[in-house]
Amino acid sequence: MDMRLHHIGMNVKSLVLSKEFYQFYFGFEEETYFEWGSEKILFMKKNDCRLELIEEPGEDNGPKRTFLHLALAVIDLETEIGLLMEKGLVPVEGPIILEKGWKAVFFFGPDGEIIELVEE
Repeated sequence: MDMRLHHIGMNVKSLVLSKEFYQFYFGFEEETYFEWGSEKILFMKKNDCRLELIEEPGEDNGPKRTFLHLALAVIDLETEIGLLMEKGLVPVEGPIILEKGWKAVFFFGPDGEIIELVEE
């Protein structure tokens, strides 16, 4: 079976806030929006990365209902950290060196999700 990752889906408290966050800090663009029952669903895309943001009114969609982390591969970690810090996003941990020699840094998203940038 030939397979690749299609998207990462996560619950968010505010579709508007999360959309603005991923656009401003990481350059994701809106791909498509639709409603499924009471859920508001927004797909965002950057290159081959696709996020599905899901807002369910009246639900507790905080960090315990989201996922642990999103890891994005970058070519130059130090440059990316600098660009994000210029926009006001400060790392919560790192940069660190992982076992395979990978470099990583961690940020928090608007719903407490962890966003990891990795340079191989």
